[in-house]
Amino acid sequence: MTFRGNGVAGFAKGRAFVVIDRGQRNPFEDIPPGSVLVAKTVSLSDSALINFKNVVGMVTEEEDLSGHVGLLARGIGIPAVTGLGGSLAQIYNGDRVLIRNLDVIINPDLATVEEFDSLRRAADPQLSLDLQ
Repeated sequence: MTFRGNGVAGFAKGRAFVVIDRGQRNPFEDIPPGSVLVAKTVSLSDSALINFKNVVGMVTEEEDLSGHVGLLARGIGIPAVTGLGGSLAQIYNGDRVLIRNLDVIINPDLATVEEFDSLRRAADPQLSLDLQ
């Protein structure tokens, strides 16, 4: 399943960490490393609660009308796709997520993952440098 939105284009591959219940003290505290944060929205006050060391990308249902999701993403160097209305009902914790520019691909097949890896290497030559 693929969604297209707006936001900060880029490449990310990880597992979905879906935040639905904001009644908890800090719904962002258990984000595992390599996660794509999926939420209805991410506010500036939320950003103080998020360990961005564990987040490789962000996906939100609501448009980023204020621009703060894009600002956060650019500041920490990760892609963020916004405006995916209804996507929370179709993305679950632990789903494999690819962000390819402004597309969000959920539970991709092997051919899609291989194409993603090829496009990512071509887009970012730094990833394929041999630093030994």
